[in-house]
Amino acid sequence: MADQLLSPEQISQLKNLATNAKSDALQRRARILLLYSEGKDTREIAENVGLSPRSVQYWRREFLKRGMDIFPDAALEPSPEKPVKPAPTPETKTASRKPATKKTQYPRVRKKTGIKADETMAEAGRKVLHFHFARMLSHEKGTRLGENIEELHDMRVATRRMRAAFEVFSSFFQPKAVKTHLKGLRASGRALGRVRDLDVFMEKAQHYLDTLPEDERPGLDPLLNTWQQERSDAREKMLVYLDSKGYGQFKEAFNEFVTTPGAGVRSNSKDKISSDLVRHVAPVLIYTRLAAVRAYESVVPNAAIEQLHALRIEFKKLRYTVEYFREVLGEEAGEVIDDIKTLQDHLGDLNDADVACRILREFIETWEEHQISLPLHERKNPEPVVAYLAAKHAERHHLMVTFPEAWARFTRPEFSKQVALAVSVL
Repeated sequence: MADQLLSPEQISQLKNLATNAKSDALQRRARILLLYSEGKDTREIAENVGLSPRSVQYWRREFLKRGMDIFPDAALEPSPEKPVKPAPTPETKTASRKPATKKTQYPRVRKKTGIKADETMAEAGRKVLHFHFARMLSHEKGTRLGENIEELHDMRVATRRMRAAFEVFSSFFQPKAVKTHLKGLRASGRALGRVRDLDVFMEKAQHYLDTLPEDERPGLDPLLNTWQQERSDAREKMLVYLDSKGYGQFKEAFNEFVTTPGAGVRSNSKDKISSDLVRHVAPVLIYTRLAAVRAYESVVPNAAIEQLHALRIEFKKLRYTVEYFREVLGEEAGEVIDDIKTLQDHLGDLNDADVACRILREFIETWEEHQISLPLHERKNPEPVVAYLAAKHAERHHLMVTFPEAWARFTRPEFSKQVALAVSVL
């Protein structure tokens, strides 16, 4: 706990940082530790500093691991007095002038995509990509800073939405254009994904720890320390990617694509009569995705976990497809999306529990191999980690056996009616 580790010198440094640090992020970081030292709980602190509870817990863990190293050295040093600059002369003004460089204008975040029922699928797809590209960029600064882990989560979600959008709209664009931009999105997703996955693992481990008595919680320290180190390594690689020439080129090219009407559009054959308007194509796409999910109806009662994972992906595709066209669908689309999200979340939690079981088994195996090399009196009891593995197994089992009940909500006649009403306005 921060209050158990703070020395008088650290408290003094933190108080100084809380009011005088150059950035709001560093001030918040100092306030988090000071509030913990006052006995405040995580939720109170989160509300006080304006961050999520997960972000507050993250900086608490980082402090327990790294101490005051979570602050840059420059932040801990007294601010040097700024030298008085001499007034510029006409000669120095002329010498300091540099040729102006044209700065790329990236899209700003909007509340809606703005798609219309009577426009082409290609241009509707471009608007969807534009919408989520702007959201991705809006979270890049926060992701780099690392102060609020929700920034990284939101940036990763935006990359996933764009990749899914290409699945919906790709047939209306030239294959070369789709391939080029998908490559950049996949690379971005991989860079963000490993950090985010570890955030999820640590968050769920923290929820488990919160159920344990205080004196039993250190038992998971070896696991959490390993994950924290892996996260730090993954974050370093992520930052290298975000600073890379390749990422910069991807953003430039993709920005031009989403802001240029007609770019990369596939031309229709003169001999083939087909519609590419949203009002004609969207219903087909939605019902095609719905059919892909409904295909699992005979499998669900005896489904293997691999089949449930595949079903989760189909649910995600269905949800995203409905969301992309929500602005041109009936108001019932909102209820449809909520129902789909309930099933998707259930299967997502199942997937997380299954992945956690695998990772914990691998950790225990590796840990035991390391323990063998230690003197007998230095070997640690693996029971706390084994107990956590058992808890994840129990969670996975519960989510599997309760899924048919959740599935029944999806297959009820009312859901089909809501889908039909939502699409009928087209």
